[in-house]
Amino acid sequence: MRVIKIGGNELDQPSFVEDLVAALKEMSPLPILVHGGGKAVSAWQQRVGLTPRYVGGLRVTDDETRELAVMTLAGLTNKTLVAALAQAGLPALGLCGADLGLVRVSPLADLGWVGKPAAVNVDRLRRWLAEGLLLVIAPIALGPGGLYNVNADQMAAAIAAALPADELVFLTDVPGVQVEDAIQPSLRAEEIEALIAAGVIRDGMVPKVRSALEALAAGVRRVRITHLAGLHEGGTEIRREG
Repeated sequence: MRVIKIGGNELDQPSFVEDLVAALKEMSPLPILVHGGGKAVSAWQQRVGLTPRYVGGLRVTDDETRELAVMTLAGLTNKTLVAALAQAGLPALGLCGADLGLVRVSPLADLGWVGKPAAVNVDRLRRWLAEGLLLVIAPIALGPGGLYNVNADQMAAAIAAALPADELVFLTDVPGVQVEDAIQPSLRAEEIEALIAAGVIRDGMVPKVRSALEALAAGVRRVRITHLAGLHEGGTEIRREG
């Protein structure tokens, strides 16, 4: 079983979904898709006069931002992707982590309505997968007091770890992690932390690589960061030490 995380930037590219459909039709069994959509959330924040703020690559989510995140991620972004997949004949089912309590989170301090996955209803996931469904999951989940915004990389890692998945792939708009103008074929934990400290790995790539390491530690067999062209092979493989 493979879990694929799709970034919001990719979903904004007109040809991406068409190419994604072609790739998915070649897969058996179908993977689980977890999508982001931070760019769309930021656009809505700016429309209503809010300024996006981040800490460690994670969006600070106050009451108004939470409303926008839920509407955008679990609403328009999720259903637009599901509709495109369904029109192509794929059995897509759109969900968020709140549906049937699929993903529950622990709040992250000083970030507002932001949570990190703490529990995944893996039995429910497996039943859906056994029916041959293509699950499309938005990064909104349940936590104390209601709905929480979740970093999509962390959501994908938690779902992959719960199964556990054979492979977790983070699809980005670049072919892998780049160091000094070269895509790295693999990176280990020690190298990753050094690159973060040096500012080479920064912004949204930080939760991505750290989520990759957490997934590996939890039993996921393989984790890669790549673009759609490298979905089957390529990109940067994240490895544990040893």
